[in-house]
Amino acid sequence: MAKLSERGGNGPGRGVCRAGSGRRCRLIFAAAACLALAVQARAQDLLDGVAAIVNSNVITYSEVRDYIQPVVQELRRDYEGQELYGKVRDAQIDALNNLIERNLILQEFYDKGYNIPSTVVDEQLNDQIANEFGGDRAAFIKTLEAQHTTLSQYRDRLREQIIVQAMRNRKTEDEVMVSPYKIEKYYQAHQDDFQVGEEIKLRMIFIKKGELVPEPSPETPTNTVTSAPATNQTASAASTPVQTNAVAATNAPEPTAATRSSTASNATSQVAAASPVPPAASPASANAVAPTNPIVAAVESNAANGVAATNPIAAAGPPPGTNTVASTNAVAAAPPPPPVRMIDPRRELGDEIVAKLDEGASFDSMARVYSDAREGKEGGDWGWVGHDVLRKELNDVAFSLKPGQHSKLIVTDEGYYILQVDDTKPAHVKPLSEVRDDIEKILLEQQRAKMQQDWVAVLRHKAYIQMF
Repeated sequence: MAKLSERGGNGPGRGVCRAGSGRRCRLIFAAAACLALAVQARAQDLLDGVAAIVNSNVITYSEVRDYIQPVVQELRRDYEGQELYGKVRDAQIDALNNLIERNLILQEFYDKGYNIPSTVVDEQLNDQIANEFGGDRAAFIKTLEAQHTTLSQYRDRLREQIIVQAMRNRKTEDEVMVSPYKIEKYYQAHQDDFQVGEEIKLRMIFIKKGELVPEPSPETPTNTVTSAPATNQTASAASTPVQTNAVAATNAPEPTAATRSSTASNATSQVAAASPVPPAASPASANAVAPTNPIVAAVESNAANGVAATNPIAAAGPPPGTNTVASTNAVAAAPPPPPVRMIDPRRELGDEIVAKLDEGASFDSMARVYSDAREGKEGGDWGWVGHDVLRKELNDVAFSLKPGQHSKLIVTDEGYYILQVDDTKPAHVKPLSEVRDDIEKILLEQQRAKMQQDWVAVLRHKAYIQMF
């Protein structure tokens, strides 16, 4: 708080309206007011005018407008029409009364011979530049220029603000006591102010959302597309062994005369190999004539006549029941790959944490390790919370849990939540022991405000004030 020091000499307004001369002062100020009104009436084109006279000081309409400008901007956002007009009018009256009080306090300051060191104003100004403009004095000056205010004018306003605050504090610096009786009486009269709804002692784990990635596909067996048709091909070859050789012989280049004999011999041996091996002949039938194989006979006949070996079965076509289509279109029949599913690994982490909690893991430990919220360092502890703390989707889940119970994973736009309730409190009125200090502060502020109001009322009573 700025310290006030007394000094000699007359300040602005010093010696005005002292005791014993009140009547003469009132006549002087009344004449000045009439003169001001006459001037204002003859110059209606002027944009400014006299709003009030406080002893020897004049408060203009422009001062009132500047004082309430921020308030009027807010009112225009919330009201319109006649309602807006009424609200602005009330704000103008309040602003004028505040300006009158400020003038009275400043006049009291100079009448008492107090002084504010210039270093106090400089310190306050530097603090404002540092806090509001990041220490950029040039930006501060540009802001003043945009408001059509010079640095000197701003310093004068700041000095007056410091004086008014210091004078108010001076009048309330006497020690104020609040009796226990007043505290208890206030507590009994304001029970609704200390009413508390249902509360829970909450813990929370928060996991931020991550980037989506493709879900890993399960391993598939090798050659799954071709393994099933290969079985049909093998079965076909086993049932018609000569067909494979016949196709190979048909697609081969035209043999020369030198290789025809070899080709016929190979064909004979392949057919013979494909035929079942007969059991060993008994001695009694050693000289018996073996039955003639028509396939072998046809091959030997063609070979002897110099004709290329042709498999009569292949020439006649495959036996009935042979699946040649499946063998030909084995690769083309493969099904298309399934669509890729995108997942968030951070959600997978949340599901794993819930699973660990279900198994009995400590919520405190899990929160310290995995939670992205600042409360994670304290085990996710939020303390006691009421219905007005959490947003609806979290509040509904939290107040449905029982003590010691945790929630499932809660999915939101920004991430994933896991809640746990450690304890609950039903709706109740806070005990006096819990709110005694708060009540004492309220009563102290009320007493100080009453002291300031009484002091300003005395200043008003001694002053000449005319409002227009």
